[in-house]
Amino acid sequence: MIILLVLGIFFRFANLDQKLYWKDETFTSLRIYGYTKQEVTNEVTDGEIITKDFFQNYQKPNPEKGLFNVVKSLAVEDPKHPPLYFVMTRLWTQIFGDSVAVIRSFSAFISLLIFPSMYWLCLELFGSSFIAWIAIALIAVSPFHILYAQEARMYALHTVNILLSSAVLFRAIRLNTKLSWGLYAGTISLGLYTHTIFSLLVIAHGIYIVLNKGIRTNKIFVSYLKASLLELLFFAPWLLLILSQLDKVQSTINWVHTITLSLDDLRIGWEVHFARIFFDINPNYEYENTIYDNLWWTIIRVFLVLFVYSIYFLIRHSPKKTYSFILILIFFPALLLAVPDVIFGGIRSIQTRYSIITYLGCHLSFTYLFAQKLKINHLNHKKNQQYLWSLLLITLISLEVISCSLNVSQSTWWNKGVNSHNLPISNILNQDSSLLISECNLSSLQNWDGQFGDLISLSYHLENQVKLQCFDNFEQINISKIPDGFNVYFLLNPPASLQARIKNQHQLKLVPIDENNVSLWKLEK
Repeated sequence: MIILLVLGIFFRFANLDQKLYWKDETFTSLRIYGYTKQEVTNEVTDGEIITKDFFQNYQKPNPEKGLFNVVKSLAVEDPKHPPLYFVMTRLWTQIFGDSVAVIRSFSAFISLLIFPSMYWLCLELFGSSFIAWIAIALIAVSPFHILYAQEARMYALHTVNILLSSAVLFRAIRLNTKLSWGLYAGTISLGLYTHTIFSLLVIAHGIYIVLNKGIRTNKIFVSYLKASLLELLFFAPWLLLILSQLDKVQSTINWVHTITLSLDDLRIGWEVHFARIFFDINPNYEYENTIYDNLWWTIIRVFLVLFVYSIYFLIRHSPKKTYSFILILIFFPALLLAVPDVIFGGIRSIQTRYSIITYLGCHLSFTYLFAQKLKINHLNHKKNQQYLWSLLLITLISLEVISCSLNVSQSTWWNKGVNSHNLPISNILNQDSSLLISECNLSSLQNWDGQFGDLISLSYHLENQVKLQCFDNFEQINISKIPDGFNVYFLLNPPASLQARIKNQHQLKLVPIDENNVSLWKLEK
């Protein structure tokens, strides 16, 4: 346990400054320093030449912007993200500095609270310190949780809140005092002010109480309702902001339901992401090598079989109060995300950061299976089965450690996939005196995240000799505004209509350089 805890701490803090600072993380810096997207947009004019420092200036603290500006920037532009994480990170940077490593270190530090929170929840849920230590052993080196512990976003804090509020719920049910329910109301308020998807956990808690305690004249359910109403009252100011700006909220999450995948593609995503809780050696969905790919999928399917068996074992051998909580934790959020994807289209259910509640439920199910198998076989003197399950547990933990060892040294992984090509693109741009031409939609913030976000992330890797030129609309780009004096010219994500116009009307040549998540083309004047 000591070795695993040390490894878990090491993996959480290793190479924090070496990993790609992808666009969501750049938005964190933008918010914690009190800037708005509108401020950035207002400083750029159509066709203006700018440097990387233009973007970097909005990734640094401004003495004129305090905590009020942090909350205000979220309230007026991005109300779907409550302010707690951003305020706490701002305070952290005021103490320790404003480097990328420092900003990420707050998530890494907060993620250490997962250990005592998980231990407490297991004591309340299973009544066994042995099971609690198995849970910590598995989560300490979980590659999934370590990835998000190293990211400058709110997901590590969100994970702590899920575990802590669930443990406090069981304590409140057991004691049923005003103080215990008041503490529960406090924890769910913290959860809601960290991430709005935490509301799914609050509903899951209510479903659990109804199934186990009933509704009619039940003091436990009444106390839960009172606590929920109290936290709702506390969260009301931010909830009103969200409701009054639903159009903004909708515009920033359109991408999760405008992309439609086949059922088979969704299934592949569900299987791969589930396995990544414990086994994560490939940032993609497949290997080009057939042998590697078959072996990889075999391991994933073994995890799925173990998961199904763990659910069966859980229901057969644990009391209703235990298995019902874990099943609700797993399936309630999962179905709410997956069913709309299947019926209406979308990719909500394969966004891992939306499924942390479900994955923690899976973690508890695996924990109970291994802990009980080891304990039962030991008490019944079934040495062969005890050795088998010990070997399986050691193999599982070994796969976790191997996964962490592989991805901790990588500059980018699947969680930063949309900007994974920034590094090779920056290497191309930095070779010479380059001009990168991009559309920035200066007249609208609707597509801001996908364009300015990519440019801010890219700016972390550009040299001073690289300049950028932003146009409001690629369809109306004025070729005459592209200045001479640069050795190389590039276009970022040019649409097909612009490519055709450049070739046919202006008799210029476009050469594709990189056509992955980000499309880079070389313009030969």
